[in-house]
Amino acid sequence: MKLKNVKKKYNNMNTKITMGNDEFILYIRKKETKCSIQNDRLGRMIWLKIKEFDINAEQDDEIDCLWGKDGNHIKELELPKTATQFIFDRKILPELYDYLDTL
Repeated sequence: MKLKNVKKKYNNMNTKITMGNDEFILYIRKKETKCSIQNDRLGRMIWLKIKEFDINAEQDDEIDCLWGKDGNHIKELELPKTATQFIFDRKILPELYDYLDTL
C-alpha cells in the first residue's frame, strides 16, 4: 500500500472515536502535577466540554482503567479507578486538548 493511500484512508477526522475520561485525566495529571480538581469533577467538566464541541457525543459504560483499581497513584487527585467512555467526533480533539491545557 502506498503512503498516499494510507494517509487518505486514515486521515478522515470526521469519524467517531471512543476515549475514556481516564486518558484525559492522565494527560492533565502528567502535565500539571498540582491540579487540585478531583477526578469525578474533572470527568464531568471534560464531558460537558465534549458535549459543547460535539452535540451528538455519547457516554458509554464505565470500565476499569488499565492501571487497575489499586496502587499508590489511585486517588481523587491522582488517577481514577474506573473511566466513563466517551464517543465523539474526533475532529474536536485539538480543541479538547486546548481546553485540557487550561485545567
